[in-house]
Amino acid sequence: MGFKQRLSRFAARHLANRWLPLNKGRGVVSFSFDDVPASACHQGAMLLELYQARGTFYVCGSLTDGIEQNQVCHSVVDLQRLLENGHEIGCHTYSHTNCANASSGFLLEDWERNLAFFRQHGITHHGFAFPFGAYDLGSKLAASKRFSYNRITGGGTQTVRADLSALRAQSLYSASSNMDALGALIKHTATEGGWLILYTHEVSETPGPWGATPALLEAALQAATQEGCQLLPVHRAIDFFLS
Repeated sequence: MGFKQRLSRFAARHLANRWLPLNKGRGVVSFSFDDVPASACHQGAMLLELYQARGTFYVCGSLTDGIEQNQVCHSVVDLQRLLENGHEIGCHTYSHTNCANASSGFLLEDWERNLAFFRQHGITHHGFAFPFGAYDLGSKLAASKRFSYNRITGGGTQTVRADLSALRAQSLYSASSNMDALGALIKHTATEGGWLILYTHEVSETPGPWGATPALLEAALQAATQEGCQLLPVHRAIDFFLS
């Protein structure tokens, strides 16, 4: 990352914020799935529903019925079924582009292409997640004008307040997640009345580096339930904190 990019990322962290107060006194955990492999729609959604939870699935229209990282991706029917069962669909660009490296014109066209894909198939949607968690000040400003919220990466529990233009999320990857550390993070979320957004990709017994096993996902669901956290998709968590 060059100097100008680092400067823009630094500015994006500190400017153009839309603060959401987190003062409900009860912790919230949100489960999200990027790119939306078919296994997330099936195994992931099934596990969430067992715990009376619903998730947020960030979709790239260009990946529909495709293969990414050796993972079979979602179908339109998968997305429609998720909606019928109360899950949230979000935008993840159409072409899975790195927004920090894209022009504003390209981003606007790419977002509109994804939203047209949603409209074509009757898919209601909320919010946006930056692919790779990559953003700069320009893309943060542009996305904030287009979407009700933007999700990045960055990790950790958000306490006291959260930036709706750059909601932080913690990876849930079997290759790198430590369950003791994750349990402590969930406990901290409950104790502080904060908001923890988790994200992964596929849910498989043999996941790649950016996926989770069913056991890891269920362990996170169990820990959040035992700590008394609300389990809400991202847009409903926002409504909860606003109410």
